[in-house]
This record gives sequence, structure tokens and C-alpha cells, in this order.
Amino acid sequence: MVGTDLRQQLRNYIQSSHEQGILDETFDRVKNLESDGNPQFLSEIFSMFCHDAENGIAELARFLDEPVIDYENVSAFAHQLKGSSSSVGGNRMVLACCELRQACSNKTKEGCFEAFDKVKREYCILRDNLNFIAQMEKTILTNEARRRSQ
Repeated sequence: MVGTDLRQQLRNYIQSSHEQGILDETFDRVKNLESDGNPQFLSEIFSMFCHDAENGIAELARFLDEPVIDYENVSAFAHQLKGSSSSVGGNRMVLACCELRQACSNKTKEGCFEAFDKVKREYCILRDNLNFIAQMEKTILTNEARRRSQ
């Protein structure tokens, strides 16, 4: 019964994340790739995404901290970040990366700073959502394993 309640809570949380635009249908496809043979799949994917995203954000910060902004490099890193965000279904983060790329195309320093702040905010929201989902999945699996061993 507790396992069912947790599964429903997880479904509700994911649905809410969809409704808020944080996650999109790509997330559902990635989640469906997880199997009994590899129950840590989502956690591993999320961990790799967070590692890559944090490195990308650090590079963006470094480029944006230069006296003269290399808009081409900022745009290239924003594009990479957009791709990795898209691969985990991070809808709002993808949109924030698009805004940063647009600011680079317009060559507006202030626009780049504003868009980069949004990228960082959306990353934190996405990371927290993904971590919560992974933790709930882990708890569900642990509870199911305990029930089977009893």
C-alpha cells in the first residue's frame, strides 16, 4: 500500500512538473527506458546531465566574465546546454538556452547576462526536480525489495 501511495505521489509530482513546463514528453520517453535490469538508469542519466550542465554553466560564466564577450562561443555553449537539457526533457531550461542564444545573435551584453541568469535559475529548478524524482524512485525500489524479502 505504501509503495502504491509513493508511486502515485511520484506520478503526481511528474504531472505537476509537466504542467509547470519544467518537463516535457522527452522526459517520459527517457523514464520509460528504465527497466528492472537497470533500476539506476534514471539516476545515472540525471547525474551525467547535472555534471555536464554544471560544467557548461561554468564555461558560460567564464565567457560572460570576459571584458569583451565572445558571442559565438557563448552561443555554442548555450547550444550544447540546450541539447543536453532537451535530452532529459528539461523544457524550460531549453527555452532559457534559446533566449541566451538569441541574445548572443543580437550581441547584447545585458541581454546575455539576463538570459544567463534565467538559464542558471532554470537549471536549479530542473536539477532539483530530477533529484527529487530519482530519490523517490530509489525509495520505491528499496521498499519493494524489502517487501519481497519478507
